[in-house]
Amino acid sequence: MRAAAAAAARYGDCPTCSALINPSAAEAFALLGDGPGARPYAEAAARVAELFASSAWRAMAESAAGSAALAEGDQEAARGHFHAARVLYERAGQPYWADRAARLASATPG
Repeated sequence: MRAAAAAAARYGDCPTCSALINPSAAEAFALLGDGPGARPYAEAAARVAELFASSAWRAMAESAAGSAALAEGDQEAARGHFHAARVLYERAGQPYWADRAARLASATPG
């Protein structure tokens, strides 16, 4: 993820690439317990999602925000973001990702 961010800084950002990389990076840093590392990617995912008229991209941004909140210890916010992601994934007709977001929401402590 750091290499992808370095390439974007060097060659310019690609919105469609960023729409995929930022949520993945937020989740990866969150899995490492690195809230400060996850947060900028979650914020970038939200900015990129605004460029697309797509429930799926907004769902990815919500999931990224949930990952960052979880890494920062805010379980209530994480559950809220994962729930919002589930709703948006359902709207986008993506049942696998909707189920995954629902599992993340229900697995979040608190």
